[in-house]
Amino acid sequence: MRAILSIFFLCLVGVGFAATPVASFTENKGQWPDQVLYRVEFPGGALFVEREALIYVLRSGGHQHGHAGESLDEPAHAHAYRVQFVGGHAQGSEGRMKQPHYENFFLGDDPTKWGTGCALFGEVLLKDIWPGIDLRFDGRSGLKYEFIVAPGADPDQIKLRFEGHDDIVLKDDRLMVRTTAGEIVEEAPVSFYADGSVDDEILSAFSLKDNLLSFALEEAIDASRTLIIDPILTFGSFSGSTGDNFGFTATYDATGHLYGGGNVFDIGYPTTVGVLDPIFNGGTCDVGISKWSPDGTTLVWSTYLGGTGDDLPHSLVVNTNNELFVMGSTGSSDMPVTAGCFDPSFNSGSVAFVSSYNYPNGSDIYVAHFNATATSLIGCTYVGGLGNDGLNTGPLNFNYGDQFRGEIALDANEKPVISTITASIDMPTSPGAPQATNAGGAHDAYFFRLNAALTAMEWGTYHGGTEDDTGFGVQFDSAGNIFTTGGTQSSNLPTAGSPAAGSFFGSSDGYIARYSPDGSSLLSTTFVGTDNYDQSFLVQLDLLDNVYIVGQTHGAYPVTPGKYAVPNSSQFIHKFSNDLSTSIWSTRIGNGNGNEDISPSAFLVSDCGQIYFSGWGGGTNNVGVPINSTTIGLPTTPGAFQSTTDGSDFYLMVLEPDADALNYATFFGGAVSSEHVDGGTSRFDKNGTVYQAVCAGCGANSDFPTTPGAWSNTNNSFNCNLGVFKFDLAAPNVQIGIAGPNTICFPSDVQFTNTSTGGNTFLWNFGDGGTSTDYLPTHTYTEEGTFTVTLVMSDSYGCSPSDSASITVISNSGPVASVDPAPIICPGSSIQLNASGGDTYSWSPTTGLSDPTIADPIAAPAATTNYTVVASGICGTDTASVNVIVDIPAGTAMPDASVCIGDDIELSLLSGTVQSWDPDPTLSSTTSQTPTATPLDTTTYYVTIVSDQGCIVTDSITIYVIDGVPDPVLVDTAICTGYSVLLTGPVADSWNWQASADLTALNTQSTTATPIIGTTYYVVATNVCGSITDSVRVSLITVQPAAWPDTIVCPGAEVQLFANGGVEYSWSPPEALNYPDTASPIAVVWGPITYSIEVTDEHGCIGNTTLSLTTWPLPNVLADPDQIIEWGHTAQLGAVGDGLLVWETVETLSCDTCDSPIAKPDSSTTYTVTVTDVNGCKNTDVVTILLDGSLYVPNTFTPNGDGVNDVFRAWGKEIKTYKLYVFNRWGEQIFSTEQLTGFWDGTYKGVDSPIDTYVWKIHVSEITGNRRILYGHVNLVR
Repeated sequence: MRAILSIFFLCLVGVGFAATPVASFTENKGQWPDQVLYRVEFPGGALFVEREALIYVLRSGGHQHGHAGESLDEPAHAHAYRVQFVGGHAQGSEGRMKQPHYENFFLGDDPTKWGTGCALFGEVLLKDIWPGIDLRFDGRSGLKYEFIVAPGADPDQIKLRFEGHDDIVLKDDRLMVRTTAGEIVEEAPVSFYADGSVDDEILSAFSLKDNLLSFALEEAIDASRTLIIDPILTFGSFSGSTGDNFGFTATYDATGHLYGGGNVFDIGYPTTVGVLDPIFNGGTCDVGISKWSPDGTTLVWSTYLGGTGDDLPHSLVVNTNNELFVMGSTGSSDMPVTAGCFDPSFNSGSVAFVSSYNYPNGSDIYVAHFNATATSLIGCTYVGGLGNDGLNTGPLNFNYGDQFRGEIALDANEKPVISTITASIDMPTSPGAPQATNAGGAHDAYFFRLNAALTAMEWGTYHGGTEDDTGFGVQFDSAGNIFTTGGTQSSNLPTAGSPAAGSFFGSSDGYIARYSPDGSSLLSTTFVGTDNYDQSFLVQLDLLDNVYIVGQTHGAYPVTPGKYAVPNSSQFIHKFSNDLSTSIWSTRIGNGNGNEDISPSAFLVSDCGQIYFSGWGGGTNNVGVPINSTTIGLPTTPGAFQSTTDGSDFYLMVLEPDADALNYATFFGGAVSSEHVDGGTSRFDKNGTVYQAVCAGCGANSDFPTTPGAWSNTNNSFNCNLGVFKFDLAAPNVQIGIAGPNTICFPSDVQFTNTSTGGNTFLWNFGDGGTSTDYLPTHTYTEEGTFTVTLVMSDSYGCSPSDSASITVISNSGPVASVDPAPIICPGSSIQLNASGGDTYSWSPTTGLSDPTIADPIAAPAATTNYTVVASGICGTDTASVNVIVDIPAGTAMPDASVCIGDDIELSLLSGTVQSWDPDPTLSSTTSQTPTATPLDTTTYYVTIVSDQGCIVTDSITIYVIDGVPDPVLVDTAICTGYSVLLTGPVADSWNWQASADLTALNTQSTTATPIIGTTYYVVATNVCGSITDSVRVSLITVQPAAWPDTIVCPGAEVQLFANGGVEYSWSPPEALNYPDTASPIAVVWGPITYSIEVTDEHGCIGNTTLSLTTWPLPNVLADPDQIIEWGHTAQLGAVGDGLLVWETVETLSCDTCDSPIAKPDSSTTYTVTVTDVNGCKNTDVVTILLDGSLYVPNTFTPNGDGVNDVFRAWGKEIKTYKLYVFNRWGEQIFSTEQLTGFWDGTYKGVDSPIDTYVWKIHVSEITGNRRILYGHVNLVR
C-alpha cells in the first residue's frame, strides 16, 4: 500500500504538543536578561518567571497575511505588567518534567545573548520566596500556579504588588487584572492541606488594597501540616496568539528526518511595563525551524533565527553531515551574523510592505549554516546591495507567496548555490561574471555560491534584461553544471548556446539558464512560453542529465502527442536536452478550466524517470493575481489517499517516465481550512518522498490530516500554524478486487479488477492451484470452497519494491431452505419459527410476525396460518413452509341486554361450553350454562369458555339496568322562517314521533323539523320500564324590514338613506355609500340606482328590501372661446345656460351675475361660469384670457454701491423662459443668467468691469407661446 509516513502540526512557539504539557517552561540560557529564569507562553501572551517578580506580557490582535479563513483583523496591542514578590526572593528554582526536545535562540547580532540547548519543563518550582513558602507553576493542563506553605510557615508573608496594569479590581471574589491588550482573571483561591482530602479545604479569599494582593484565611490553620493556596488563572479578551506562525519551506536529511521552516511571532522580554511600543506588538517576526524524527512522532529541536525586523525562510537544504543551510530574506540590521562572514552588515534598501511584512529599511538576502544539532551557527551572512534583495515585488509576483521564492542547493562539494532576486544595482559579482551589472530592469535574477563556512563568495552573477526578471529554482547535472530557472519580461534576457527557443515569446516567459560549475560562463539558455503569461518555478534533471521544469501558463502551451495531458490547463511540465537546444516534450496538467489551479511547491524527477509534483491551490491564492484558483476538478487516481477536495488543498501527483501516463494523484488537506504555503520551497527526496511545509489550520481550525502518534494532532494557535507532512509517493500501491460480489456460484467466471500503481509485473495466485500474469485476469472456479486470491506486484525497473494484496473468494451452490415444525398454540400465544439454508429470508404472509426478514421471527397469528419462507443466496432461492395451528375454543356469549331495576334476566351462550361466570354476587350460579342475573346497576358479566385442547377464551355480556321510564327532555324553541331544527327525544330504547310532513324521521331519537308555521311536535319514548309522551313547540320568526326615501336628486348630490327592522344592515351596491353596513348611510348619486338592503334581526334571522333613487338632468352651460389680449386691455366674456349664471374671479370682472361681463386681468386668467337650474342642479364651463408678454430692459446702470441702479437686469410679465447674455466690446461673454430676477453687478471674474458700452442679448418665450430674441446696449457708468 502507498504509505503516509508522517503528517503533523508544528506549533513553533505555541502551546500544546502531543504527549507534552499544554504549557512548557523554557529555561533562560542567555537569550533573555539575567533575572529571567524561565518563559512560558499561553494563548495571547507570555509569562517571564524571575526570582523576585513575575512579568506578564499580553498581546491581542492577530497577524494577517491574506489567508482565507482568517478573521484576526484588529490591530495588535501589547501590554506588560509586573507582579512583585513584596519582601520575597526565591532562594532557588527547579525545572521538573523535562521535555525530550530543546530550543535554540539566535536572535540579534550579540552572541552573548544567544541561547542554545535550552531545556523545556512541564513544571517549575520557585523555592523559599518567603521563609517556608514555595511557588509552583504547572503546565500539564494549562498554565496554573499555587503557593506551598510548609508546616510552621506564615501564609501572611505572601504579598504581591501589581505594577503597569490599567486596572485591578476584586469582583464576586475574583481578581481581575485589566490591560489594553486583554484581561487576566484569577478565581477565588482554593486552600487545602496537601495530605488531606477535599473535606480539609480552608476557606480563603483575596485581599486587595492599593495594588497589593494577599490571601485572607478565614480560620486558623494546622501549623503541623503543609497548606496549598491555589488560585485558578484564566485568560480572556484575547484574539491573537504567540503560536501564530506560517509555513514556508521544508527539507530532509539522509536518514529521513523532516525539517520545517516558517515565520514565528515571538514575544520578547519587555524593557518597561505598561503599553508597549507597536514594534514589540508583533510588528516583527523571526525564522522558526524545527526538526522531527523520520516517523514524525518526536520533535528533536526548534530553533529561532532573526533580528529586530521581519525575517523569513525561503529554502532549506541539509548536507551529508546533517547540517542545515537556510536561505531567506531579512529586514533586520542585527541578524546573528558570524565572525568572518562574507558580509556582516545590513545593506539597507527602500521601504517595502510585502503581504503582512514590513521592511522600513529595505531587505537583504541572508544565508545561515547550522551544525548538526542546531546549537551553533557555523556561518551566517548578509548578501545584498543598496536596493531590496530577496523580495519578488514586481509584476512576476503572481501567486500568493511568490514574493518569497528562491532556492538554496548544495553542489558536489556541498557548497551552497542560491537562486534568488534583487532590485540592487550594486550586488557583489565575481570577476569575469557572465553578467556583472544590472541590465536596467526593476528586478534581476541573481545567482551566487558561497563557501561552506559562508565566509567568502566564490562566484556571483546577475541574470536579467531591461524588464522584470526572477530567479527561482536551481539544480545541478552530473558534470556539476548549474541550472537555474525563473520568469522574465525582458526580450533582451542574456542568451547563450543554441537555444531551443532563442527569442522572447511575449508578455512574460519562463527561462532556463545553464552555467559552468564555477559560475564563470553562461553555457546555454532557452526561453519557454507563449505570447501570454508564462513562468517557470522549479527545475530538475534525470540520470541522463535531461532538464525538466514546471511552471504556469495562460497561453496555448504545446502538448506533445502521446503524453498525459489535461488540455486547457494552466500548469506545464517541459523536458529539454541537457544543452537546452532541444525541446523533447511538453505537456499541461491541471483541471482544464483555463485558470491557475496550483502554485508549484516541490518537484522531482526520480532516478527511474518518474516525475513527482506537489503544489497547492484555492482560496488563499485568489488574493494574488489569480482570481479563480481551485483544486476542484483536478484528477485523482484509484486508491488516492484523498479523492475529494474542498477546493483549497494540496495536490500531489506522479507521472510515469516521460509523462506517458498518470501514475498516482491525490489531494491532501482539511475540509475547512485553505491549506497553502506563504512562500519558499519544499522538496522530494530521490526516492519520491515529499517533505512539504504547509500553512495550515488558518482560522484556528484543526482539520489538517494527521497520523496517530504524530507530534501534534491539533492546531493550538488562535490562527495559523506550520503543518508539515511527509508523503511517500513512490511506494507501491496494490489494489485488487472482483468485478461483482466475492461470493460466486460455481461453475462460473470471476473477473478480477486491478487498480495497483508502482509496478509493471503481476503474479496472481487464485487459491485453487490456478495462476496468471495478466493485469486483469479472469478465472473459473469449478468447485465449492473458500479461496484466498493473492496478487504480487513488482517493478522490473527496480524503482519500487514488491508489494502484495489479498482478497477472499467464496464459491458455492444454491441455497436449500428448511424450517422447523410448530406445535399447536392457543389464542394470544406465540412461537419462534426457525429457518435455515440461505443468506437472507423473506416470510409470507407477514401477519403476526415480529420481523419477516430474519431467519427466526416470533409468530403470534390470531388464527391458524401457513407461513412460507423464501431463503435466498447469491446463487438462487429455495422455499419451505410451516403451518401454525391456533386452537380457538368454540363458543359465543349472548348479546348485551337491558332490564328494569328489580327484574332478573337469564344469561346464556349462543354456543360453547361454560367453564365459569364472573362476578358471582348477582348470579344464581357461576358454573351453570344458563345462570339467572339480578343486577342492581349496570353490570358486565364475563364467561370463560374452554376447548378440548385446554385453550381458553373469554367473552362478556353487559346487562344495562334502567331505573325508570324515560325522562322528558324536549324544550320549546324558535327558528327563522324557512330554517330547520334538530329535535332530540328522551334516552330510550324506541321512539315514535307523531306523523308530520315536516319531520325527516319518525322512529329515531333525533329528527329534523322544517315547519312552515309554528308547530307542536309529539314523541312517544319507550324503554324496558315503560313509555312516556314528550312534546316541543317550534315557533317561527319573520323579519319585516323597511327602507326610505325613494326620491329624485341632482347628479353628484349626497342623500341620507334609512332602513329599519333589524340590528345589522348590508347595502348593495356599496361603492357610493360611506357606511354600507349601517342603518343610515350617505349615498353620492350620479345616476339612477336601486339599493338592495339585507336586514338581520337580533335572532340572526334575515329579511330583504329595496330602495330606488333617480336624478335630474344636468343644466346646459357654454362659455365663449379663449382670447389673447395685450396687457392693460379688456376682454368681453360671454356664456349661455339653462338657468341663472354666476361668474368667478370677480376682482377683474365688471359684473359677476350678468351674461357678458367685461374682464381686465393683470395676468393670464381663467374665469369660471356656473349655471343653476330650477331644480337647484348646477353645471360649469371656463374661458381663459391670455396676455401678451412685456419686457423692459434699461440702457444704463451705475454699479457704485450707493444702492440705486447698482445692477443691470430686465423686468417683464407673462414670461415663461428667459436667458440674458452680456458681451464686452470684443465679443467676449462676461455674464449670463436664466432667471428673470438675475442681474449683472458690473464685474467679471470678481473684478470691476471698466466704464463702457456693453451688448446684451435676450432669448425669451411667453406664456402665449411666442418666442423672441432681443438685442441692445447698456452703458456702465461709475
